[in-house]
Amino acid sequence: MHRPVESAPSFSCDFARVGTFAAPLAIAAMVGAGASSGCHGAEAHPQATPPLPVSILRLTEKPINEEDDYLASLTSRRSITLYAQVSGYIRKIPSKPGDRVTQGAPLIEIDPGQQASTLKSLAAGLETRKATRNFAIHNDESSKNLVASGLLSDLEYQQRHSQRAAAEADVKVAEAQVQAQSDLLRYYRITAPSDGTVGDVPVKIGDYVTPQTRLTSVDQDNLVEAYVYVPIAKAAAIKAETRVALLGEDGQVICEEKPSFVSPQVNVDTQTVLVKSICPNDGLLRSAQVLKARMIWARHPGLTVPTLDVTRQAGQYFVFVVESGPDGALVARQKPITVGAIQGNDFVVTGGLAPGVEIVGSSIQKIHDGSAIARLPPEPQPGAGSPSANPQSPRL
Repeated sequence: MHRPVESAPSFSCDFARVGTFAAPLAIAAMVGAGASSGCHGAEAHPQATPPLPVSILRLTEKPINEEDDYLASLTSRRSITLYAQVSGYIRKIPSKPGDRVTQGAPLIEIDPGQQASTLKSLAAGLETRKATRNFAIHNDESSKNLVASGLLSDLEYQQRHSQRAAAEADVKVAEAQVQAQSDLLRYYRITAPSDGTVGDVPVKIGDYVTPQTRLTSVDQDNLVEAYVYVPIAKAAAIKAETRVALLGEDGQVICEEKPSFVSPQVNVDTQTVLVKSICPNDGLLRSAQVLKARMIWARHPGLTVPTLDVTRQAGQYFVFVVESGPDGALVARQKPITVGAIQGNDFVVTGGLAPGVEIVGSSIQKIHDGSAIARLPPEPQPGAGSPSANPQSPRL
């Protein structure tokens, strides 16, 4: 029988466990291997954790908006709606919605067949009346000699003279009728009253239209007007410095202008107040478009921190503030802060931080309060005019 061997002394290196009945030579071999590899048992000390390289963000003040988002509907600042001036069937639609047209361009044509027939009939009647007038004039002129020679009484002469006057009046009436019907004929061809963009065309070829029928519209969209309905509770916040910003689908500001009109009345159904703003348009906006409008009530300087650099525990927000240790090394200290709304990708800081403070801007999941950190080299500055440039909050 073998005698049980006592357990080997503990070392700082990991060894495989030795059974209680292992040979003494095996234990000696393991001890020798441990000594040759530099392990010294309980006398070995763990090495200190090196500082974690992180980017550091210095906080500086920048303009902070007090804002709310609503919906805005756009309308052309100058829009002309065209109605039919005559009755008839649509024969041709040369332009389609969205076309850019110049003044006088054909938009819609109504079949003028019936009107053309009426005009021909009136023109024929005019020729008949002219013939009657010419005969009356000849009679009147010849009657003067007959009266002088005593062959025609004064009464008969006056009758012939009256017939001449009536015939001349009839010709004038007929000429006016022909002119009026000729002028009416041009209403069968609807043209653009000004340069602009063709709006919706609710009629189609073959439709019967009357003077009450809406045909289309021509919009000049170099200026558009935004209609924003603001809750009555916010109406008092509209001041001289208030701005209305229109946002595109990518969230970027298309234009930002002062309100041009604030309604003095409240919409009874929605309990809102209408606010209008005129926006220059370079082709990005269209009449009847609906998009997001941002009411910027006021601007003031303040601090923001990226949302990725903020942690939250039990409802409290924290950032890691950079401090100097006793030996000059950098240390991350967890600091509670209060935040407001999110603007873009940043929290608006309402308390807990001051301008000039440096916070940890990366790897916050790997550090804790009191962690040793090292400053990463500054990131290369973006070129002038680059949208990623943020000189107010440089990362160091």
